[in-house]
Amino acid sequence: MTKAITKNSKKGFTLVELVIVIAILAILAAIAIPVVNSIINTASKNAALSNADSIELAIKECQAHIVSRNSEVYPEATSSTDRSKIDVAMVAEKKGIKEAFEVVTYNGVDYLPYWDSVSDACVFLDEATGNDITTGEKYKYETDDTRMFPLSTVVSDKIMISSASVIDL
Repeated sequence: MTKAITKNSKKGFTLVELVIVIAILAILAAIAIPVVNSIINTASKNAALSNADSIELAIKECQAHIVSRNSEVYPEATSSTDRSKIDVAMVAEKKGIKEAFEVVTYNGVDYLPYWDSVSDACVFLDEATGNDITTGEKYKYETDDTRMFPLSTVVSDKIMISSASVIDL
């Protein structure tokens, strides 16, 4: 006696199976999104610190060219009257670091590059609060202090490089 075996096959997934898959994907997304945001914030901060180093090195290199009267990179470095024509915008152009002067957003706060003329260093500060991007705390000088010079994408030609001081108004 032969019985015909009939296969009762269902095509597709049940509603319960689909809901379980969607729930698992939602849990994975809830875990992954904050991690990705944290990585992006850390990358922004590291980019700002790298930009600050690039700006600082470019300005100090320019100062060295001026002091040694080396005209290879800056032909204006040899003449004292032409040296006054070397500004931060020119340094950014020659070194190819214009993008380093852009605003950096870290944890939802915009940080701008400033030049600290006392310590000859570039720092990224929140213009509103004066907080430093590295520490999140108030920087030792206010952003409107005469020792602090804002550097931005629209670099003022008033900020000059000179041999007496790296940035001299």
